[in-house]
This record gives sequence, structure tokens and C-alpha cells, in this order.
Amino acid sequence: MSDKKKTMVFIDASNLLGGWWTYCKENGFVRTNNNGKKELTKKIDYSKLIKEITKDTDFIRGYFYDSVEEPIDGKKSGFFDKLRSLEITVVTKRLRFKDVQCKHCSKMDVHVPYQKGVDVSLVTDVMGLAFEKAYDTAIIVSGDNDFVDAINFIKRKGLKVWVVSFLNCLGEDTMRAGDRTIHLDKLFNNLTL
Repeated sequence: MSDKKKTMVFIDASNLLGGWWTYCKENGFVRTNNNGKKELTKKIDYSKLIKEITKDTDFIRGYFYDSVEEPIDGKKSGFFDKLRSLEITVVTKRLRFKDVQCKHCSKMDVHVPYQKGVDVSLVTDVMGLAFEKAYDTAIIVSGDNDFVDAINFIKRKGLKVWVVSFLNCLGEDTMRAGDRTIHLDKLFNNLTL
């Protein structure tokens, strides 16, 4: 039997990808393609991400929370299959859309995407698995301050919580709540495809 602490990873896709984009933009890893669209020149290798943040632990399972348009297209479906091959459970919520009026020019921006229910799913899983003592340490890949209450709950159950995030999207309250903070800025070169 291993004396390494059991870990589970909970990835908030929106927060991680937002932080990745901002970091890449600030460090010159975004280019404009032939269609005039911005694209990243560095992509996340999720296998490396999991290995890096769980090293010296007994990694049990990961969870990836995302909003998706339905039906899920082939490229996104293939990406989810890749995650599943890494022992990461994919949890999706339907991407929603709303009409938004610009407060500066009053122009209507129609069909603006937003996610609903993703954070609640992450909190439900991380707290439910804490009740079951399924892990010793929850590794939450998000700097979102919305998770502070869940982090404090988990700690009251006698379990550890590590927060993993880019500095550009790491809430101060979340950073203080975690038992350990891992800055992805420092690991960036170890995480790319």
C-alpha cells in the first residue's frame, strides 16, 4: 500500500483556458491566422498538466468541467475522448446564449455565449467526494473566488486543498483559502504540446 496522499483533480475549463489565453497573449504566443482570427501558438498538454500538479501523489482521477454547444462537434468530441483516456471524467453543461446591450453605445450584441451550472457541478463533485473521503487532497485547477466556501468546507472535513492557477486569474481569496498554491506561470514551459 502506498503512503502517498490520494489526489483528485477538478479542472474549471473556462478559468484554465482564460488564464492560458491571457498568459499566451502577454508572452507573444498568439498569432493571427490567414482568416484574420487570433490563435494560440502554444497548446496545453493535459497529460503533462496532470503529471506536473499530481507528482509525488497517488492520482486517482480527474474531472473536467466545461460548457458546450449541442450537438458536440467532432473536434471537441475527440478532445473529450483524449481527456477520458487520461482518467479524466468530462462533465459538460449546455452552453447558453443571451442578447446583451452595450452600456456605452446601446448597440445590441446578439447571441453572446455564457455558461450556467459548471461551477455548481464542480462544487457538488468536490464536496460530495470529500464526504466520501475519496481523496486526501483536492487539486482545484481554478483561481475563481466562487470556490472559496467549498475549499473551506473541504478543509473542515480534515482534507487538503491545492489551488492551481495562472496569476492573471487567481483570486486573492482563493489563493489564501488553499493549503498550497501552484502557479501555472512557473510551469508553463513544462505544460505545452
